[in-house]
Amino acid sequence: MKFGGPFHALSLDLWFTTIYHGPEAMERTRANRLRALSKILRAADGHSLTAMEIETAVEAVHSRLDAQGKGPLTVNPEALVRAYAERLGAEVVLSAGTVGRGYVAEDSDENAPTANPEAVELIRVLTVRKFPVVAITNTTRDEAFWQGFLRTRLGVSFRHIITSCEVGRAKPDPEIFREAARRLDLPPHELLHVGDRWELDVEGAQRAGCGAVLYRGLWPSYPKGMYPETDPRLFADSDVLCIDRLAELLSGGLLDAGTGERPTRPPERPRSGARATGAGTARTHRTGDSSQGSMHD
Repeated sequence: MKFGGPFHALSLDLWFTTIYHGPEAMERTRANRLRALSKILRAADGHSLTAMEIETAVEAVHSRLDAQGKGPLTVNPEALVRAYAERLGAEVVLSAGTVGRGYVAEDSDENAPTANPEAVELIRVLTVRKFPVVAITNTTRDEAFWQGFLRTRLGVSFRHIITSCEVGRAKPDPEIFREAARRLDLPPHELLHVGDRWELDVEGAQRAGCGAVLYRGLWPSYPKGMYPETDPRLFADSDVLCIDRLAELLSGGLLDAGTGERPTRPPERPRSGARATGAGTARTHRTGDSSQGSMHD
């Protein structure tokens, strides 16, 4: 996909584009999820399951899903918890329909992400202009959860939130981007996707026929070791626009939202030492948008 526009709708990645966590969040998320599972699952003989037992079962289930080409983020949370229970030979103590919410709620309450003020302002401006803004995210939380959480806790509201666990496909699979376009009743080439991950956001959007922009503004907030260093030569000939501020999307007519004429400047190339992971990796279906593993989404 060549640098184009103007586009008629915008999709934003969630993690490290719209919201983010601090460096300490990775381990806290893992601990919270294990604690939640210890409350939801009960061993058949009545004994309390240990964190080690639960973690071993989680890893086994995720490995099986990866081997099937699915990944845990393409499965709805209730089905995921029941798969853990089956692996453990355990019982699920919550009633049907409440299991998934019980699994994700504890971490959301105690380990809430921070809203990117750039994203909040961008969404506000575009909403006033009645310009469609959606989110696309790899997650085990469904759209209803994210809409409620983002609106009430962070003041962020999207027209739609397209989640991997409901679509059954995770970025960079083009189907999740095409689903966003279908929800908006637009052809994919009229949708511009913006995210921080090269192989998930940029390559996935391009494969779907959408426009793509790489956002680097929250790269300094990545927890240490989250992403491997990337050889900048991978992007040496790229024509993908790279931005450090989301407000740059409002200039030059990139979006058909009354913002002026189509941009004439050439797209900027990623900076040397870019920490977005390059093409050809095998990690994309295993990780969430924050790439903190399948225990974080």
